[in-house]
Amino acid sequence: MSISDYFSDDLAAIIDGYEQRGEQVEMAEAVASAIDNSECLIIEAGTGVGKTLAYLIPMAEYALENKKRVIISTYSKALQGQIFKKDLPVVRKIFPDLRYEIIYGAGNYACIRRFHEYSSKGSLFSGAASADEMLEFIREAGGLRENTKFHIPDDVWKNINREKHLCQEEACRHFKKCHYWTMRHRLRKAHLIVVNHHLFFSDLIVNKKLLPEASAVVFDEAHRLEETMRGMFSMKFSVKEYFRLLKELEDFVKLRKKQGIKDSTELKNSLKRAKKDFEEFLASVQPETGILSSQTALFTIHSTPLDSYTNINDSLRDIISCLKEALTGGDNSVKKLAEYLMESIFSHSEVITRWLGRKDGAYFYWAELGRDKDTTFYVTPYDLKKDFEEHVRFNYECVIFTSATLSAGDNFNYVVKRFGLEDAVTGLLKSPFDYKNNSLLYLEKHLPMPQEPEYKEEVIKKIGELISAVGGGMLVLFTSNDLMRRAKAAMEEKFPGMPMLMQGEAGAMELIEVFRKKPSVLFAVSSFWQGIDIKGDALKCVVITRLPFEVPEHPMQKAIYSHAREEGGDDFSGIALPRAIFMLKQGFGRLIRSKDDYGVVAILDSRITKKGYGKKFVQALPEARVTSDTSEIGRFFVEKQGIKQ
Repeated sequence: MSISDYFSDDLAAIIDGYEQRGEQVEMAEAVASAIDNSECLIIEAGTGVGKTLAYLIPMAEYALENKKRVIISTYSKALQGQIFKKDLPVVRKIFPDLRYEIIYGAGNYACIRRFHEYSSKGSLFSGAASADEMLEFIREAGGLRENTKFHIPDDVWKNINREKHLCQEEACRHFKKCHYWTMRHRLRKAHLIVVNHHLFFSDLIVNKKLLPEASAVVFDEAHRLEETMRGMFSMKFSVKEYFRLLKELEDFVKLRKKQGIKDSTELKNSLKRAKKDFEEFLASVQPETGILSSQTALFTIHSTPLDSYTNINDSLRDIISCLKEALTGGDNSVKKLAEYLMESIFSHSEVITRWLGRKDGAYFYWAELGRDKDTTFYVTPYDLKKDFEEHVRFNYECVIFTSATLSAGDNFNYVVKRFGLEDAVTGLLKSPFDYKNNSLLYLEKHLPMPQEPEYKEEVIKKIGELISAVGGGMLVLFTSNDLMRRAKAAMEEKFPGMPMLMQGEAGAMELIEVFRKKPSVLFAVSSFWQGIDIKGDALKCVVITRLPFEVPEHPMQKAIYSHAREEGGDDFSGIALPRAIFMLKQGFGRLIRSKDDYGVVAILDSRITKKGYGKKFVQALPEARVTSDTSEIGRFFVEKQGIKQ
């Protein structure tokens, strides 16, 4: 049976109203070819292509025919859940023998033993009839917090979830019913496993202790892969986590005292000295980094060396000796706890030593003071190619990258360079939606440039003009929180009868639900540029106030841009421009989510018409009708509404 037959025959019989799309079949055939030829495939699939089924069907066929396993990795838990609950049940109707599983990080699963221990101390939840009822709810949810039908507060969850170093594994009397270990057992029998990027890479870092061997991996939402990998392969040292470790070591000493260990008083005193030594180190190093005033600090191997230095292993040598003794005797739970504490000490020690030494030019070194006043020190790689090659390319016969935004115009140079994919097969599939007839792209010609002082006032006036023309159903995207707040305040005054919503005033899902119910204007930044799915008349216009160029203020951005220049590259054309194009495509993609949708995207940054690189942005977008005349916007809606009626 050919791949196309699954779409023309099977899906048509399974899904009511299914319409075969040539782009979907083309993608499925490209995925099948990549898996047959053990290739890496980078494929961009525009909105409406149906990329999920386009890769699931050939992967399912391959796994069943060859008795192999495939990993599906997504960035968001939302898409992870959608694939598992919505798409894979469809695929199994085509392949009845298909076995598939979903897995989250271990901390997302309830521990039955800890649940009973904690619930015995009192009611778990206000209004709960009994702990047994709560346990039944958790059982029905597969032990997963997010699948439960009730809210579990964080302070409760941390006392009942699965913690690696507290898990008794086979020695636990609940082991056979354990949600986490039951899931682990099922993974070994699965053809397809759905995971998220963070868990996928964290498992690679610890030498694949969780995910079973697989022949192929599909990275959906692959445009988020770079940030995920850079974060996962960063080594970090958190001051708060270190003090938590010292508290865990103190609890361990108390435990050993109960078991008859000698010199527990001296061990407690040595822990106090270790804490005091580190506090003194922190007090001396923070002013040197400048982190107290700037919140972040960036260092390279060329930075001035720091005078302060602490050796954690030396400070904790007495407790390390105690832990080593515990490893040679005692019960398994004590051994496991001692092993966990030893690993934590050495991990903290390695990171802070590397951070202070700053000898490896393959990394940059930075620190951040969080909102909770916790200082974290990071050792982050410049390049991802080596780690990706070692941990992914060499481990899988076939690797698939897919997303709606992987190309900057007509090429995949940015992604290829970041991951070392020079030998990859590439494909660019445009959306099957009729953008030419159903969308209007307004490009601003006359507003001041964003860096000019008049820009903010003038762009707010223009937003008012657009609201008058459109009449609500508008998503206004910003790159500045300050401008967003000013615009919202001005529009509330100008249009007192129209609901004005703003990101941050309520949860994202709550805002979207309100937006769907009544013609409104939603002002948003950051996360609303991507992942928001609003179909139909609720969203008629997306306003992009400024081209989404990064302002490299964060140490991670500064380091990457600086490194590109040092390597002789052009940080604007090589990094800033493609990243901005990716984000603009994501913003544009909020508008048309189905074949019946129509509307306007208005870009109010005049650089798109005045700067040479503006053409690259326009060329990367779907082929909409283009105008710079605001009167065209009103005529467009009159035309579309007339057709709809």
